[in-house]
Amino acid sequence: MLTKLPYILILSAMVLTSCGSSDDPGCFVSDINFTNLESAFDCENTENLLEINLQDTFTLINTQADFEGQTSGPCAPEIDFENFTLIIGKQSLANGNSSISYDYTNDCATNSNTLNVTFNQNATTEAPNITYHILSPKIEEGTMVEVIIEINNS
Repeated sequence: MLTKLPYILILSAMVLTSCGSSDDPGCFVSDINFTNLESAFDCENTENLLEINLQDTFTLINTQADFEGQTSGPCAPEIDFENFTLIIGKQSLANGNSSISYDYTNDCATNSNTLNVTFNQNATTEAPNITYHILSPKIEEGTMVEVIIEINNS
């Protein structure tokens, strides 16, 4: 039995340092390609015209029935939900919005996707409630999704 102990210790060390660790060189944060309703379906001004009953939060939509039941507006495409997940949210802003930019990444060590949404503001006095969204490649069950909001006032 004592001769097997070194092998068990080595095997245990290998399991503990496999791709579940952020120190593993084969496991890293990577960009995820995504699209949106404007690019994929020629929708216009979804920031203001695509409505969803949310306030300063987001949701994931994985079926056409959920999309039709939770959203309204002139943009109502048939989305391929077998291959895509819609990440959609609303954000209240203190002043006008000039643009929105997105950065979307996956961290294999934590099995999580992070969507960074940056609102680039202007000096107008309107206080909009803006819809943001991306069409992500289908998000696997068990994958955590985090949305981080940044507001840049100019």
